[in-house]
Amino acid sequence: MRGEALTRYAHEVSGVPVLVTEHGIQTSDDTQRAAFVPAAVRELAAQVRADTPVLGYCHWTLMDNFEWIFGYGAQLGLHEVDRTTFRRRPKPSARTYADVVRSHRGALLPGPAAAR
Repeated sequence: MRGEALTRYAHEVSGVPVLVTEHGIQTSDDTQRAAFVPAAVRELAAQVRADTPVLGYCHWTLMDNFEWIFGYGAQLGLHEVDRTTFRRRPKPSARTYADVVRSHRGALLPGPAAAR
């Protein structure tokens, strides 16, 4: 089932608006993440236009962090963390995410379906 179908299905089954959380991609290739984020938000915005009530989208995750199975090897974050100095640096995908958020500002506002 594709993402847009899952969003619609989640609403139909639950009867409540959808908040997409922990949605991201584990990869050391940040260009994949930078392509993944806008595509995901475009599909979500299309669902809003199709009257599926969506409260929002939260990318997983802000920073590369400790994952129980993969330890610190999993790279899911929009920011990398130097494990020695704890300095955080934005990856190029962080800029992409910010641009996507700005370009879709208002697109996820509740429409008529939110009143259901």
